[in-house]
Amino acid sequence: MSRIRNKFGGSSSKFDEKAIEPEIGSLYQAYAVEKSPNAQDGGVVTCLLGYALDEGLIKAAVVVGKDAHWNTFPVLVTESRELRKYAGSVYFPINNREYRRAIRNARDTYGDIGIVVTPGELKVLGSGTSMVKYDEVFLKIGLFCLGSFDPEKFWNYVDNDIKRENIKRFEIDRELKLIDGDGKVIFERPVKEAHDYSIRWCKKCPEFIPGAADLSIGAGPEKGTSAVYIQTVRGLEIFNEALEKDLLVISAVPPKFTDRFKKTINQKGG
Repeated sequence: MSRIRNKFGGSSSKFDEKAIEPEIGSLYQAYAVEKSPNAQDGGVVTCLLGYALDEGLIKAAVVVGKDAHWNTFPVLVTESRELRKYAGSVYFPINNREYRRAIRNARDTYGDIGIVVTPGELKVLGSGTSMVKYDEVFLKIGLFCLGSFDPEKFWNYVDNDIKRENIKRFEIDRELKLIDGDGKVIFERPVKEAHDYSIRWCKKCPEFIPGAADLSIGAGPEKGTSAVYIQTVRGLEIFNEALEKDLLVISAVPPKFTDRFKKTINQKGG
């Protein structure tokens, strides 16, 4: 396995340049060299799915799309260039039956496929009609998740004069921010307050990351980066291949971020 050198540069970087050899069970910070304008953080999810499609590791991917009003639906993608349209996080649930059926149909039609899932979405694949076993999906990319918003409750919570179609992205850390197409914050509230409008069963979910994923991805410690947690040999191999082809830039994460990550996993599991 080749050693990957940290390429984070500039005076704002908190990390010294050093060789990194990714391992299963470890957490890293990364961003895509060619990032989609719609990417939520580092663009790593789109990059890895695109790489898998381009290399023929998967023949199709099922991702979550949204309309102008943030209503969600499953999307089948067969070419990496299509992924750019669906880059970015959607903080609302998708219909479980529709999502499971889309993955079942993709698996039956194309064979090896990739999916991007929250812990709750991955759990429902193996139940009900059109069920899909975990090992039927070649690449499972998980998302860090503290819950999805209940659409009806959330939109009632947001100011009435804010139009959904003007919201282009969410930014969630200590504050929930809704951002318009010009990059202007048009709604801002403490994230603890916003969590009151999450789906009820999300509050009972014990997982922050999907345990059966190959790797899981969320917001990184530095703006514009993703945190990547490697979970399986397959996830490690695909991550390393993307690094070796200079599609991704990688760095270590600061200890405080790792501690926060582990604490969140323990709190959700508790």
